[in-house]
Parts: sequence; structure tokens; C-alpha cells
Amino acid sequence: MDDGGSFRRRILSSGEQIKSSIVRHLKGSQTKNSEYEDLLEKSFIVGAIHREKEEKEIIEILLKEPAGENGVHPVVAITGIAGIGKTTLACLVCEDNQVKNRFGSPIWLNAAAKSFDDPESIAGPVKATATCGETRSLIVLDDLRGEISESTVSELRKHGAIIVTTRRTRQSDKAMHVLLLEGLDEEQSWSLFTSLGSSNKHKEEISEILRNCNGVPLAIKLVSTFLESRAGTLQEAKISELLPRRLMLQPHEVQLLAYVSLFPDDYLIHADRLIHLWIAEGFVQPEYHSDPEGFCRLVIGEFVDLGIFQDVKREEEDDGVVKSCRVHPYVQELARFVAKKEEFISTGMDHSQLLLRASFDLRLADSVSKLYLFLKEEKRAKDLKTILFHAMVESPLVLGNQQEERMNEYTCDKVLSTCKALRVLALQHLGMNMVPSSIGKLRDLTYIDLSHNNIEKLPNSITKLSQLKTLKLSQCHLLKELPKDLKDLTKLTHLHIDGCVNIQSMPSGINKLISLQTLSHFVVGKNEPMARYEELNDLNQLTGNLEILYPERLKLQGSSSKWMNQKKHLRRLTFRLDQHDKGKEQHQEEALQVLEPHPNLTVLHVVGYKGHKFPSWIPSLCSLVKLSLYNCATREPLPPLDKLPCLKVLELRRMHSLRFIAEKCDDSVHRVFPSLKKLTLWDCPELESWWRNDNNTDGESRNSIIFSCISSLQIQYCPNLTRMPLYPTLDEILVLVDSSVEPMRDTIHYGESETGSKEAKVAPFSKLKCMFIASIQKSPPEEWLVKFTSLEELHIRDCLQLEALPSGFKHLKSLKSLTIETCPVLDLDQSCDEWEDLEKFNSLVIREIPKLKSLPMGLEKVKSLREIRLHDCAGLTSLPEKIENLTSLVRLEICQCENLASLPKGIEKLKSLDTLIIRDCPLLMPRCQPNTGNDWPQIAHVKNILVKQTSQDFGLGKLRM
Repeated sequence: MDDGGSFRRRILSSGEQIKSSIVRHLKGSQTKNSEYEDLLEKSFIVGAIHREKEEKEIIEILLKEPAGENGVHPVVAITGIAGIGKTTLACLVCEDNQVKNRFGSPIWLNAAAKSFDDPESIAGPVKATATCGETRSLIVLDDLRGEISESTVSELRKHGAIIVTTRRTRQSDKAMHVLLLEGLDEEQSWSLFTSLGSSNKHKEEISEILRNCNGVPLAIKLVSTFLESRAGTLQEAKISELLPRRLMLQPHEVQLLAYVSLFPDDYLIHADRLIHLWIAEGFVQPEYHSDPEGFCRLVIGEFVDLGIFQDVKREEEDDGVVKSCRVHPYVQELARFVAKKEEFISTGMDHSQLLLRASFDLRLADSVSKLYLFLKEEKRAKDLKTILFHAMVESPLVLGNQQEERMNEYTCDKVLSTCKALRVLALQHLGMNMVPSSIGKLRDLTYIDLSHNNIEKLPNSITKLSQLKTLKLSQCHLLKELPKDLKDLTKLTHLHIDGCVNIQSMPSGINKLISLQTLSHFVVGKNEPMARYEELNDLNQLTGNLEILYPERLKLQGSSSKWMNQKKHLRRLTFRLDQHDKGKEQHQEEALQVLEPHPNLTVLHVVGYKGHKFPSWIPSLCSLVKLSLYNCATREPLPPLDKLPCLKVLELRRMHSLRFIAEKCDDSVHRVFPSLKKLTLWDCPELESWWRNDNNTDGESRNSIIFSCISSLQIQYCPNLTRMPLYPTLDEILVLVDSSVEPMRDTIHYGESETGSKEAKVAPFSKLKCMFIASIQKSPPEEWLVKFTSLEELHIRDCLQLEALPSGFKHLKSLKSLTIETCPVLDLDQSCDEWEDLEKFNSLVIREIPKLKSLPMGLEKVKSLREIRLHDCAGLTSLPEKIENLTSLVRLEICQCENLASLPKGIEKLKSLDTLIIRDCPLLMPRCQPNTGNDWPQIAHVKNILVKQTSQDFGLGKLRM
């Protein structure tokens, strides 16, 4: 990262504003006003029918009870097994018009994620929301699993009615009203099944299967999904035999599903970790499967198709293989049912006599002490095969920070000396300072995870584990070296040392690890013969990621040109060169030229390269999907990247000396980069043009060259880049920060000439969804927004010469959100005729616009507007009475507007207004005090009001409205 003051200020000034848009649009998610709104979309998928009786009963309870300061607020507990529809029913109740009129939007808390050691972790957010004295709230504690005290419930009831959804019936003694959700009957189950779009064929057989679902809506959905994915099964076998109680699993899948019971509910499961655990447990034997990991990936794909795994993330650069996923609580219960049949145990410690595997959730403070207590029962502990600790969030690497010690050396030694039959040991995120040498006695151990600990050195006895296949040391950033006899682990298959920044070299003999498939990092030591490149010659089974640190230190001699080229299974490769080693540019250039990877490589990262030219072999990587160059000092054009047929992502960051990306412009080619979807150019201040020979190309030819199918483009801090291929196909996001608008001007006009019209099938930018523009010196052409007919989000920041909104603003028929910040001469009243036609517009954020005296003229015509945020507008003195016309307004936020003296009476007519936040407005705040303020009568109807004077700038995300 750059430590320069000016550059750092530039980054800090715009990074946070860009971040939310990029996350939403490049990751395919949408911003929600709250966790509740996000949940609504998921909750109504299944189980939203046949609960009319229960819904009516709860609504009557909520409305019948007196509300107000002296009233007794009701508590309703909805209980039942996972997947039965508790959360869905709570959503239905909250969305009822009578309930909304009484309570407004609910305060929705995911109680499963709360620590029950501190009851205030649940009560706290509710108190924060109700600081203004509001007592008519509806509080939902969704998926409550732990115990909370009577005093906590009493505290919550002061602020409103409570709905609790829980699987634990013993929670119900804290509730005034208890509702146990039963399963749907046969008729209701069939109705739900057909409503999901499933076929009516084979009703008799399917009805038999549905009876085995016990009326659980989620199970019915899984059956529907299964039959949809395996439609041919009905003709091949009796369907009633395929799903007795195990969700139609094949025999080989039963044990693998049972293992999922060892993960906490709603846990983010990384596919690689799950696969390595399955194999370490001996569930997938090499003698029966030539490619065990490939087989496991097929099973994971099956589970995804069946709906067992959800929230699936995929590797874009690796054929879309599953990267991570979660398991629904209903499926967890199903897995636990299967696990008992397979002699497993579920998460935590029960008192089963057949104890084989134990897992612990690190969210619970007593997880380590539970293990220690269990170890005292040595007769049971001696047969334990697996100990797993699960951390919900993996901490990022922060140099100098250490994990809190949760397992000391004594406890660790007790584990190792007692549990002598262990095959799997995962002790990550425990803040361990050292590993006892007794670990070398666990001769059956095949999997060790010591990631995210404070270990400085491993005992060499660990190399006596002759069966060890997986050793994970990720983010042990105090670890200084690997065991010197690492070569003795001849069965080692996976070695993870990413984030171990203090390791300066690799132990000698690593080439003896001929089974090694995963080697996350290889550090070339300085002036040490043990680090010579021959150490990697025999490791041709490497797959996945490999990062080589300081490859310029390699002793290049003899027939060295083939050693990387033989690693045909490697998919992602990073070269990280020594940025502080001066005068070694020639060595770097020679090293990279020799290290040509196999053409199967899909991702290449180069960091800190100081050579004059990049390797000539880059264009020959015919499978390359992503190329990232960071902090490289080359001035010469790059190799012809447009020759890469599969390249989808190109990132050039901090290329401070680069002036041209390509050597020449081919006038005969009008479409370049046939597969490129995402292009990022970041902090390339000297970059002038895409082509070096651009001066020899006439403007008309240059302006007819376009990216074939680009969807996302980010150009930041490239002020001199004026000529590049045009990008009319953009449909995700365009970011321009401190960069020239000339390429965008040319793209807007693309297709208007006779030459371009033959190429343009759709109008440029007509499909773009999001745009962020900041620090632009020259204005785009007149009426430039006319073509942005699909634009949903527009961010304008730091445009010092912008005097009015761009003409043609009214043509943004799809616009939903507008954010305008730090434009000192902008007068929004000049655009009074631009607002009326924005039928989908719902969010306006105005920040640091000194000329803003009131709401923009004409804004009152936008009937769809739901949110207005006004921040740090020193010129704001009043709000118009016409604000009463904004009948859809739900949220109004006014912060640091020191000259705003009062609120208009028209606010009283905004019956939909749910949230009002006034912060650091010294003239306005006294007028908004409950019962005494002059403006209180017109805002008293608002459910959530926060009036606060503070010098502390805390995020609004902390307010649960």
C-alpha cells in the first residue's frame, strides 16, 4: 500500500463511497434497509401458505394487548422444529397491515448470532433503537437458541411487543403466549408441493414421499427440488424407496451428509476444507476412487442440486466449482438424525456412549472448557477420532495483533496425551502459543489445522506423523520456520502456509513430498542453497493456488525452462518479487521468463515486478481467465493480451511507469478481447493511451474499436488516459475517479457514424445499472445521460466545476438511487424540471453541497421517494411545506446541517414516515424534543426518532430501526 500522504488522502476520500456500489453490483447482491427486508425475500419461498389460523391468532394477541407507556406488551413464542416455518410466520405477521399500523417496521434481530453469556447483546440493539422514548415497537428475536434471563425479557417488553421464534420449547416459560407449529397435513402438503411448480404426475408415489416429510415445508421444497433435478428417476425405480427418511440419498452420500452435523448451524463451509475432512476421515478411499477430491466435488454438486447446500459461492475462474456454502437448520437436523444411525454425534458434547467425533462452536465462551471437562473421562476420550473447533469468521491478517489465548499448553497437551486415536484435529483460532512435542505420538493423525494461532515454532516431532495428509498453518504470522524434517511427511498432500509472513525460506528436501497437491506458498530463501529451484522440480501434482515469493533469487542454470511447465494441474499462480531489492531488475526479468507455467493456468498474479518487459509467454496461456499486475515498474507496453481467448478479468493496479498497454492498434480489427468482462485500471498516472502507435491511427478507426463483451469497468487515478477501446456493452458498473472522460465521450457517440452503426446492436450504456463518477475535471457531452435508460444507481462526487445536474437527467427512467457529494458550485434548483418522470426513484443522498438551501425544487413531484439523507449542508436553512407530497417517504435523515432552524408542518401529513434522524443540528434539535419542542407535534407520529448531538461519527448501520 502507498504511504504517501497525497495518494492516501485520495484513497480515503473516495474508497468508502465506491465500496458499497461495487459490492452490490459486482457480487450480485442488493442493498437492504435492514436484515428483516433481506429475510423477507427468502422467507416467503416456502411455507407461506396454510398458516392463516396461526397468523390470525398471533395478530389478535398483538392488537388486543394495550400498548403505551403503562400497558403490558405481549410476548409470543413460536416454537417448532427447523424448517417448519417459524420465521416465515413471523414475517407474515409483521407484514400484516394492522400490525404495521400499530407497530411500524419490526426491530428484527438474528438471535442465533448473539452470545447468551451476555444478555445485553440482545437487549442492547433494541435500547439503541428506542432511545427517543418510543414504546410501540415490535421486536422479533428470530431463531433464539440460548437461554435469556427473565430480567432481559422484562427489559425488552418496556420497548414493545415481542415475537420469539425458537426450536427450544423450554424458552416458552418466558413467554405469555406459546404457539407450537405442527406439520402440514397431507392435503396441505400436496397443495404446497404443487404450488412450487412441481408436476402432478405419479401422485400416489409422491404422496408417499411427502408423508415421510412429516409436513415440514422446507422438506417438501427439497423433495420438489430433487424431483426436478432427477426427473428420470421415476421411470427407473420405486420412488418410495428413494426417500424413506434420508432425502433420497445414494448410499455413498449418507455418511458424507452425516458429517455435516459436526458443523454449527448457518456455518459458512469452505468446500476445500469439507473435502479434505471427508478424505481424512476415511470416507473416500483412493482404492475405490482414482480421484477422491474430484469425487467429493461431484457429491457437493449433488447436494447443491438437492437444496441441501444453500448460499453457494462459486469460483468464477475455475469452471464455477463450489467455493463455499451453508446448510439450512432443517438439513442440519436431518444430518444429525443420520449421524446417530452412523454413530456420530452432533455439534457440542452430549453423553452418548458411542462417542467418535466432537465439534465445538467458538462463538460459545465455554467451548474449550467443555472439551477439558470431557477429557477427564479418559475411557470415553481414548476412542475419540475427531476434534473440530469452528470459528464463524476468519480474522484477516493484521500484523502485530495476536489471537487471545483460549487454549494453553497444558490443555493442549492433555488433548494430545488422552485422545490417542485421533485422525482429525482442528485447533484453529485458539490463540495457542506453542504445540507440545507429544503431538508426534498421534500416529493415526491425518489432518491438523493450527491456523490463526500465535505459534512461533512447531516441534520437529510433528514430522513423525507418517499418516499426515493435511497440515494447515494459515495466518500463523508469528511462525518463523517450518520443521526441518518436513520431508519425512511422505504422505502430506496439502500444506497451507498463506499469511505466514515471517517464514523466510523453505526446509530442504521439500521435493521429497511427491504426494503434495496443495502448496499455498513457496519462499525462495536469500543466499541459502536449500531454496534452490530444484526443490520444486518433482512436485508436478500441485493443484489450486501457488504463490512463489522472491523468484528472482532462483539459481537459474541447466535445463530449467521446463520445471513450471510440467505442473499441468496448477490453476492459480502468483509471483511476488522483492520490491526493496534494488538493482535486480535484470534478475527479475530473467527469472520470470524462465518460469513459464503450463497453458492450463487460469489465474496469474504478478506483484512488485521491476523488469523492463513482461515475459513473452503470457499470450500463450490459452486458458487464462484472470490476469492481475500490481505495483510493477515496467514502462514498456505489455505483451498482446488481446490474444488471450479466455481472459475475463484484467487488473492493472499501481503501474506508475506504464504509458501504453499495447504496442500497436490493428485497424482491421473492430472488436478486441473476445471474453473480457471486467477491467480495472487503478493508479496508473502515466498511462496515456491503450496503444503506443496511436498517433499513427486516424481518429475514426480508433473510435470504431470496442471491447467485445465488457460488463464492468473501473478507471481510477488515471488522469492522462484519453484513448482506449470503447465500451458500449457495459451492463454492471462504470467507475471513473480522477480520470479523463474522453473515452466515455467517444463511447457515447459510438454507433452514430456510418462505420459504427454496423457494429452497434444496442445503444451504448443502455444496459448499464450503476455508475460512480468522482473528481472529473471536464464535463461529459450535453444530454449524455439520455442513453443511460437502465441506470439504477448514480453516484457523483468531488466534481468541483459541476453547476447543475446533467441535462437529460429526466430520461433516467430506471433510476432508483442518487448520491451527490462535495460539489461546491452545484445548484440543484437549476434542475427543477428533471425530477417528475423518475417513477422508480426511491433514495436521495446529498452530502456537502453548500449551495443547497432547501430540498431541490421539483423533488416533491417524485411520489416514489422513500428515503432522503441530508448531510453537512451548511446552506440548508429550511425544508419546503411541499414535503407533504412525498407520500411514500419512510426515512428522513438530517445531519450536521447547522443552519436548519425548523421543520415544516407538512411533515405531520407524512403518515408513511417511519424513521427520523436528526444529528448535530444545533438549531433544530431543541425544537424536536419530546413534548416540549416546537416541532414535536408534527413529528410525534414517527415511530423511530433519534435526536442526538455528538462529535462521534458512528455508522448508521449500528442503529436497528
